[in-house]
Amino acid sequence: MEPPKHQSLSFVSWNTMGIRYTKGTNSKLQLVLDELIRLKADVVFLQETHIEPRSYEVPESIKGWRTFFTVHHPRSKGVAILIKNEKTFNYICHDEDYSGGYIVLFCHLYGQLYTLVNVYNHKADRQMLYRLRDYLTAINTKGVLVVDMVGGDFNTVLDPTFDRRPAADQTFHSSLRRILEDFTESLSLKDIFALMHPMEEGFTRSQNQSHSRLDMFFMPTNTMHYVINCMNHKSPTEKKRISDHNPLVLDIKVPSLLEYKMPEVASLLIKCKYREAPDRRAGKINGAEILSAIRSLPDSQQQIPDELSVYHYKRIDLPFTELLKLIYNRRLKSKCVPKSFVKSLPVPDNMHCFRVDYLIFTHILAKRLMVFLTPSFRERNRVARGVCFCVTFAERPQHIKMSFLNQSLSSLKQMNPTPPKDFSILENLLPRSSHSDHDYRTLRQGCPLTTPILILALKQLESDIMATSKSTGNTSLSITRESLLIYTDNLKTGTIQPGETQGPQLI
Repeated sequence: MEPPKHQSLSFVSWNTMGIRYTKGTNSKLQLVLDELIRLKADVVFLQETHIEPRSYEVPESIKGWRTFFTVHHPRSKGVAILIKNEKTFNYICHDEDYSGGYIVLFCHLYGQLYTLVNVYNHKADRQMLYRLRDYLTAINTKGVLVVDMVGGDFNTVLDPTFDRRPAADQTFHSSLRRILEDFTESLSLKDIFALMHPMEEGFTRSQNQSHSRLDMFFMPTNTMHYVINCMNHKSPTEKKRISDHNPLVLDIKVPSLLEYKMPEVASLLIKCKYREAPDRRAGKINGAEILSAIRSLPDSQQQIPDELSVYHYKRIDLPFTELLKLIYNRRLKSKCVPKSFVKSLPVPDNMHCFRVDYLIFTHILAKRLMVFLTPSFRERNRVARGVCFCVTFAERPQHIKMSFLNQSLSSLKQMNPTPPKDFSILENLLPRSSHSDHDYRTLRQGCPLTTPILILALKQLESDIMATSKSTGNTSLSITRESLLIYTDNLKTGTIQPGETQGPQLI
């Protein structure tokens, strides 16, 4: 639909520090909505919504708005995009960050294609903007979108001289700022407020004597001429403040519709007419993960268990992301995995060849599992003293006892902002071993999950040894060598008897 002449849209970005009804803030959501009405908002980006799987009815129940949101944690992160019902709007598809850090909404407003991106850049998450950058870069290489809009709370400033008072804690912000600078430069995005008001500070967050401009809207250079104004709106009185952030308001002109476009990322989804009810679980697999996994696959001429080759997936990788996202998340939810999906073909040197969609799925899970394993290794300081033992794996293929694997997984500590540590589907992704004990699973060479599981087993072995022995030494895990070094000054050979620790139970 062609927009009315001189039509404009008002975008609002606001970190509300939660929108759920709680014991202390039973009217928080209504206060937020009242303020949005006062600001005459058409499209709203909310950050730190604090929506968890048990409270997703809160944004769904908002009247007068269409809502799209992430589900993550009741006290951390979460973003939402609200579209006023009165606007001519057509939903296409959307993508969510697995840790609740962003949402990307593809839609039509007055027939014009928009890519709306709402971001909450958690100060402890150094990878989220990289994931989002790679995803948006892939989308833009397949055809320039007419209007891109990126907004949110980035938890850092771009120019400390203007954007922060007092100019303290710059060391903390410098690393986040470098990541944000890389993000904006890679996508050719411009800070709209800074360009519109080059001499104004425009602080959006105030806490005691600290003031900063953490909340920003970004647009590509070629669409800046649509901007009417960008302003920081303060609450009428300090007592009525809903958050320590102020709303940031951006007004733009709606461009005339020259061509009705659909994003390539949704083309296969539309062709297959694939629709299902919203999935409100936390930590769902997203399109960015799938796209990254597809592009990391090496091209191979080997025979595979199905007819779709790596080349086929790479040729239409963007459309595949939305379709695979639905299929993979359905499997994560049901834990049902077809036998044909797990099937592999043996090739020389004890290697195996897998279906491409199996490789993509297991690559994503392997990468998530490594998030829990890698940081702990880097924090350890190896102190070599006394006797040194080296534990590694000598035989292939390996077989691991499922009960031990489950024990190892349960010992992983949930860390924020990592993805949820639910890896229960592994039991159905790993084939049963021919071993007489049916609790064993085979770890096949060539499967992306094999190395993380072996490292996980060594990590559990390390924990068991240190818990059951009287050693005062140190240990060191090597991911690249798949080995565990044990340094001790009082643990003598033969002190640990077979069966004293559970061990990795690999054969």
